[in-house]
Amino acid sequence: MKSRLLILAAAIVLGVVAALLVANYLNDASARLSDEAEPVQIMVAVQEVPRGTPAEDLLAEGFVELREVPRRYVADGAVSSDSAIAGQVLATSLGTGEQVTASRFRYARDVGLSYGIPEGHVAVSVSADDVKCVGGMLKPGDFVLIIATFDPGPAGEGAETRILLEKVKVLAVGAMTDAESQPTTTTDTGRGGLAGDTANTTRTAVLTVTLALAPADAEKLVFAEEQGVTRLGLLPATATDVPDTPGRSLDSIFE
Repeated sequence: MKSRLLILAAAIVLGVVAALLVANYLNDASARLSDEAEPVQIMVAVQEVPRGTPAEDLLAEGFVELREVPRRYVADGAVSSDSAIAGQVLATSLGTGEQVTASRFRYARDVGLSYGIPEGHVAVSVSADDVKCVGGMLKPGDFVLIIATFDPGPAGEGAETRILLEKVKVLAVGAMTDAESQPTTTTDTGRGGLAGDTANTTRTAVLTVTLALAPADAEKLVFAEEQGVTRLGLLPATATDVPDTPGRSLDSIFE
C-alpha cells in the first residue's frame, strides 16, 4: 500500500513538472511568434529601380515607399531610411516589391562614377583651386550654384557677373566620390595657446570638381569656363530654391 502511494505521489509530481515545462515552452513559443509578427517599417520598391540610382533619390523620386512588414519576413540588412545608405548608389537593379537592403549599395568609387550620375545628366569636370572650391571645403554630395563673370571690354566696361546655374550636385572632388573619404593632411607647428602651440593646416590640393549637369547646362558651363571666369558657391544642406537676382555690372554694383 505504501509503495502504491509513493508511486502515485511520484506520478503526480512528474505530471506537475511536465505541465510546467509544457506551459513554459508554450509561453516561449507564443513570445517568439508575437515578436516575429511585430510590424517593422522598411523601404520597399514600388517599381523597377535601375542600377546606379543614388540612395537619396529612392524616396525623393518615389521609387520606394515605407511599408510595415512582419519581422519574420524582413530581409537581413533591410533599411528604413536613406540615411543608412547615404552617399551610395544602387549596385544591382531592384525589382518591384523587393526590400531595400544595405548590401545592394556601394559607393560610386566602387562601382564606377557613371553609376552615380543622375538620369538625364552628364558628369563635367572643371578646374578648381581653394578659392573656387569654397576654401577647399567642398565634398561629394554637396550642391553649389555657379557664378560667371564676363569682361568683354577694357577697364571693366561691359563686364557682368550673374548666377549661371542655380543648383548643381557635386559628384566628385578630385578623385574622391564620397564625402567620408576626403583626404586631409594636418601639421601642427609653432607656439600659442595654453601649451604654446598653434596649428597650421595643410590640405591636399584639389585640381578638379566634377558636377552633374543636364546637357544644355553643360554647354553653358563649358562656354563660361572658356570665355569668362566661374566660381562655385556652396548652398546650405536645406536649400530648395535660390532667389532670382538681376546680376551685377559696373553700372549696378553699388545699387
